[in-house]
Amino acid sequence: MPLGFFALEPGPWGAPLVPSAEPHPVFPGGPCVGDPDSDDGFLVSAGTRNTVVLHPDDARGLRQDPDLARHCSGCCGLHGRAGMNRQCPCGAHVGTLVNDCNTAYELHLQPSRVRPATD
Repeated sequence: MPLGFFALEPGPWGAPLVPSAEPHPVFPGGPCVGDPDSDDGFLVSAGTRNTVVLHPDDARGLRQDPDLARHCSGCCGLHGRAGMNRQCPCGAHVGTLVNDCNTAYELHLQPSRVRPATD
């Protein structure tokens, strides 16, 4: 996502992940992920629809969650499958940063936890 812009992701995005027989990306912009509980199944997102997508630098005031379990990584960055990993300074979880080499470089904010504001 370019700096200074936003988009809405209409499809399900992020955790929770559910089994699927078909090899679809785990969420839009993500890779296909095998289901560890199945020999031939896959995982897909059953997460929130209409997440607000930003360039991560457009939300510099957010901080990473101190729980390192929420920062599960792919090969070189965050894959976004472990749930929300970004917090407001007050500690409320508001979104998920993805920045692995096989994902987009973007921040997905939960629409129920944010609101538009102007400076």
